[in-house]
Amino acid sequence: MRNIITRSCIAMLLLLILAVPALAAERQPQRIAQFPLVIESWQQPDASVQDQLERKIDRALHVPLKAVTYIPEKDCLTAWDEVEGDMTGKVRIKDMAKPIAEKLQADLVVIPVVAAYEQYTTMSWYWDRGMILHSRAEVQLIVYDRAQDKLVHKKASDFFDDEYSSSGTASYLALNCMDRVIRDADLHGFLWPLDRGSAAADSAKKDAAKS
Repeated sequence: MRNIITRSCIAMLLLLILAVPALAAERQPQRIAQFPLVIESWQQPDASVQDQLERKIDRALHVPLKAVTYIPEKDCLTAWDEVEGDMTGKVRIKDMAKPIAEKLQADLVVIPVVAAYEQYTTMSWYWDRGMILHSRAEVQLIVYDRAQDKLVHKKASDFFDDEYSSSGTASYLALNCMDRVIRDADLHGFLWPLDRGSAAADSAKKDAAKS
């Protein structure tokens, strides 16, 4: 009986030892190339609005326990310039995401874009109305998952054309649009689950228990 128990313990130990390298590989941090906000509009959000827009991306990509590694911004921008220089004709940002991922060996590429941002006021033609606010915003989010070879390109836009209201400003519209593209792209869903190695561990334990 004692020999059987000893053999079982040894078998369990060996299975766990063999599982360690696989679990370590599974637990390698996900490499993310998160680009700063790309602004294509002729009017630009002020610095505080740009910060708010980028923080929304930060929150969507946040995971605890250092499960991700963020590629330095300077490396991302260098890769951008190199990929853009290699392309001919009209360069579209979404077409750059895959070659950028390959150049950086990034598991995930995230590029937020302000495609339109416009705001101005005019006097109303009617005596009983105040200043009329005209504003428009469009935000895009480009996400490339290298493991799945999957590209997601989401767009959201909105406009306002009425008496002045804080909820009609271009900044307000842009922030709402950013929320929409993050949700529509399911950005957080691209992150590797923290327990992605647990299945292998459970399998090793079950096999050891059967010995």
